[in-house]
This record gives sequence, structure tokens and C-alpha cells, in this order.
Amino acid sequence: MMFKSIFIWGTIGVCCTLFAPSCKDQERGHAIDLPVDKFHEGDIVFRRGMGLTSQIVLAADSKGTYSHIGILKQIDNNWYVIHAVPGEPDYKGDADRVKIDDLYRFFAPDRASRGAVMRVDGDSQAAQRAAQSALSLFEAGVLFDHDYNLTDTTQMYCTELVNYVFQKEGIDLSEGRLSHINIPGLGGTYLLPNDIAQNQKLQIIYSF
Repeated sequence: MMFKSIFIWGTIGVCCTLFAPSCKDQERGHAIDLPVDKFHEGDIVFRRGMGLTSQIVLAADSKGTYSHIGILKQIDNNWYVIHAVPGEPDYKGDADRVKIDDLYRFFAPDRASRGAVMRVDGDSQAAQRAAQSALSLFEAGVLFDHDYNLTDTTQMYCTELVNYVFQKEGIDLSEGRLSHINIPGLGGTYLLPNDIAQNQKLQIIYSF
């Protein structure tokens, strides 16, 4: 929707002014040491980003800690995050889409000021299947949903992706929670990371 896109970019400018220190490239120190032996496939990863989109999410959800979310998948003994994200191309001309990133890259100091790995209490096999479903969406080249339309699963944004693959396994992460945003030009109903993080069945495995 072009009308919404125009307002989004206008809001980005406002947020960059309000959160100027976060919009600049800053030295954040060395990469973190992750306890990867504690992680399971299907664990949910959260991060608080420093990018412009993250600042918009945090401005819209003052009670939320995190601005982005993905799901863990192990491939060849390495951990990866499958997530839907805008503005992080892997190459020139790369479209905003569902992508797969090394876990350390996902939590890189220039991408995450805070982060967490959480696990749904219950069926671990269901979580593994959810991770496999997310991988299938990546392999299918599903694009990022810039309209943030939860009724259309042909394109997805980050929380929509994670909620969707768990819903396929009969697990309702959001439990019906949605956030109603009144920022000019961005008014509407969205599924934000905090709507999922509030689920009492989520156990924190690691956080920083």
C-alpha cells in the first residue's frame, strides 16, 4: 500500500530524530558467547535492534523489550535463525524476505542491544516441526509483508511468521493478543514481539 509506505518513511525520519543515538553506527563491543549447548530446534529468539524499523516498533510498544523475533533451526551442527526482516539484504538487489542467518550474526553487536532465547513449554517435537515449516517458507522465497496483513500468509512479517508456524502445530503463541497502534500514518492492529513474549508458557533459556 503506497499510502502506508509514504507514512512509514515519514515516521522513520521522526523516529531517527527522536532516537538519534540508536540510529548511528556505534561500537558495541565484541560478539557474545552463546550457550549453544542449551538450545533446541524451535526455540524462539528475540532481539532489540538498533535499526530504524526496530525504533518504530519500540516507539509503538513502550512496554515491549524486543523489536524482532525468529525461530531456531540447527543445520550441520550450527544454529541458524529463520526470520522475516526488511532492510538486511544479503546481496545487492536482495528483496526483503524470509531469510536464514547464523545465530551469531542475528545477535551481532551491531544488530542487537538485547536478546533472548525462549522455549515453548510442552511438545518439543511440535517445536521442531515448526522450525522445519519456517525453513520451508525460506526455501519458497516468501517475501516480507510490508502491508502487515495477518490475513494474508503469502507474505509475512517477523511475528506473523513465528506465530504461523506454531499455529500449524496447534500452539497459539499470541493467545489472541494484538497491539493497537495510534501513531499517525501507522494506525492499525499488529502482532508485535511483546504480544508473543507475554505467553506464560515461554521459558527463558538465555538472555543478555
